[in-house]
Amino acid sequence: MKPLKRFHRAMLSLGEEIVERLKKHYSVEAREYVSLFAYLRSRDPYEVLIATILSQNTTDKAALQALERLEEKVGLTPSAISKARRKSIEAAIRVAGMYRSKASFLQETSRIIMSEYGGSMRNLLLGDPGSVRERIKGLPGVGDKTADVLLTTTGILQTVPIDTHVGRVAERLGLVRRGASYGEARASLEAVFREEHRHLAHLLLIAHGRRVCKARKPLCDDCPLTDLCKYYAEARGAKTA
Repeated sequence: MKPLKRFHRAMLSLGEEIVERLKKHYSVEAREYVSLFAYLRSRDPYEVLIATILSQNTTDKAALQALERLEEKVGLTPSAISKARRKSIEAAIRVAGMYRSKASFLQETSRIIMSEYGGSMRNLLLGDPGSVRERIKGLPGVGDKTADVLLTTTGILQTVPIDTHVGRVAERLGLVRRGASYGEARASLEAVFREEHRHLAHLLLIAHGRRVCKARKPLCDDCPLTDLCKYYAEARGAKTA
């Protein structure tokens, strides 16, 4: 077997090991991931997009509260949000923070869907995944991560969206180069996790980053991945030096 093929197989084997260990350590609860919650209850890609925009720079708990209040006060359709008073949208989503800019993103995106895609998010998602991803990134307030969360959650594209938790855990494990761009980090994780495992890997890495591999004080004694972790090996080496 050629060295490159051996390397790729070793990386995929490592990815499978990480997923299996984290599956034993965490259960995926839909309400802890607002985009997943939105998809499982509605199967509506528009609702997933709204949920994902609301989750930017806040917690999933706050985003879920904003999503439910937006549904109650305004509605969760492109027509309802495009026609609503901006102040009504802002009031509904205030709990999620950055409510003025998010309200603008939600309303402008909804108007684009109404005017250019016949009022249906599904029309925007037609075509090959790469082209769809670029089209989604053209919407107000949608960047790489938001596009990837939407496409991965709805099963259109199999990748590993990089949020702050995923990026931090992946760097500490040594799966991603420190300071890597979003695209580089995503490609690195695609080389580690098989397509069918990528969405689950994304969710599990988030859970691990929230509960154990925290930003300031990682709980390494509670971690099921210490023997695979570059950060842990370096920290332990520094203590014994």
